[in-house]
Amino acid sequence: MLLSLVLHTYSMRYVLPAAVMMGTAPTYVLAWGAWRLLSAVLPARFYREVDDRLYTIYQSMVLFFFENYTGVQVIIYGDLPKNKENVIYLSNHQCTVDWIIADMLAIRQNALGHVRYVLKDGLKWLPLYGWYFSQHGGVYVKRSAKFNEKEMREKLWAQMKAETPMYLVIFPEGTRYNPEIPKVIADSQSFAEKEG
Repeated sequence: MLLSLVLHTYSMRYVLPAAVMMGTAPTYVLAWGAWRLLSAVLPARFYREVDDRLYTIYQSMVLFFFENYTGVQVIIYGDLPKNKENVIYLSNHQCTVDWIIADMLAIRQNALGHVRYVLKDGLKWLPLYGWYFSQHGGVYVKRSAKFNEKEMREKLWAQMKAETPMYLVIFPEGTRYNPEIPKVIADSQSFAEKEG
């Protein structure tokens, strides 16, 4: 009986981080909304600096739980630039939490607030988060013939024109890598070779 209780409690260990992250999201969005209204009369750079700071605070909490609470060990090796710089982060989409790896790299360069994502269009309907990612500089794209390249270019150009420091995260395949579908992998490799 006691062992069953211990095992059940252990299996529920993710409830606390999920509750904290989801529970603080409305407060965070409210604080961000208040800042958005107050900063409307200020130069855009002031809005962006505080927005990046708020994003850093929330994502730091997410990283804390992911790196310390889940028991997952992530080993990052290689050299990070000594000076903060803009980064384009391209990666295969391996799993649901791939985005957290970009956060891990950015926080180690004190640039967590500068992370911007190119996201699939369906994520914009994610409550609270979906709308905010667009406000934070994220770009939504459709994975079909309806893709609006002009809209994406304009949004990225506006970020560049404003000299927004950026970790731009892109998963170009747009879907999770699945080794059980060899035809997709072969087509991807063939395309990469053809394009050089």
